Amino acid sequence: MKIERRNINRAAMTLLFIFAATACFIYEVQQPSAVDAGSTFTTIVSLEDLNAETQNAHRGVLCILVPDDWTFNSGTYTGDVGSGDMVLNTDTEPLYGDVDTLIPPPADMKWVELLTDIGYLHDANVFHDAEIEFQVGQKTGDFPIGYLVTVNTIDMFQYLNDLDEDQELAGTDTSMNHMVTVNPAVGVNDDLGIPDEFQLNQNYPNPFNPTTNISFSLPSNADVKLTVFSLLGQEVAVLADGLYNAGLHTVSFDAANLNSGIYLYKIESNTFSMTRKMLLLK
Repeated sequence: MKIERRNINRAAMTLLFIFAATACFIYEVQQPSAVDAGSTFTTIVSLEDLNAETQNAHRGVLCILVPDDWTFNSGTYTGDVGSGDMVLNTDTEPLYGDVDTLIPPPADMKWVELLTDIGYLHDANVFHDAEIEFQVGQKTGDFPIGYLVTVNTIDMFQYLNDLDEDQELAGTDTSMNHMVTVNPAVGVNDDLGIPDEFQLNQNYPNPFNPTTNISFSLPSNADVKLTVFSLLGQEVAVLADGLYNAGLHTVSFDAANLNSGIYLYKIESNTFSMTRKMLLLK
C-alpha cells in the first residue's frame, strides 16, 4: 500500500481514470486539497498497465474511499484503447473481492466501487485516465481520500502491489491518504440565511429508488420551474412551477412509475438555468 504517492493537490480539478488490465499501477492522483460542504469534488487518477491483455476483456475496477455522506455524481474514462463511462458496481459479492475487508474504512467513511462500462483487450504499456465527480455532503473536517484499482475477475486482491512501482504480476494497486479539507458552506448571508447566488444542487440520494430529494437556492424571490426529463427530452415530471421566496428549497421526486436509467432535471427562472443528471436504479 502506497501512501500519498505523487499526491498533486489543485484548487480546481477534473480527471481520474482506470482500466481493465493486470499489472495496474496508479502513477498520479490529482484532487483539490479543500472543498466546501455541499459543493462538488472532482478527482483525477492516472494509470499505467505494464502487461498486455489479449484474451479476456475484463472491465476495470476503481474503488474510492470518501466521507460517508458523499454521493457519486458521474465518471468517465479515457485511454490508449478506448473511452466511456464509470458506473456504480451493484454486485453484493464482487468478483475481485471485498474491499471493506481488505482495507476497512475509517469511521464516517465508505468505499464507493465503480466499473468501466465495458472491458478492453489491449497491448502492454498503455495509459488510462478517469474523471470522477462526487457530491460533497455536510460533514466538515479533514478526510483521507483513498484509491484502489484492479480488474473485474476472481480474487484480484490476492495480487496486491506492495511497492511504489509497477510490478509485472500485480493485479491490484492502491494510493491512500490523499487529504481533503471540507469547509463549512460559504456564499450565504449569515444574518438572513439567504444564499448569495442561484444554485441547483445534486439530488440526494443518488442513485435512488424510487424517491430522491432535489434542492435549489435563490438569492431573491423568483418564478421558478423545475422539470424532470428523460434522456430523449421527454418531460416526465414538473416538481416546481411558481413564485418562490429567497432561500433554500427542497422538493421530492417519486420515480416509482419510471424505468431504471439516467434522468435530467432542469431549473429555469428569468435569469438562471441549470441542468443536472440523476440515476434511478431499481
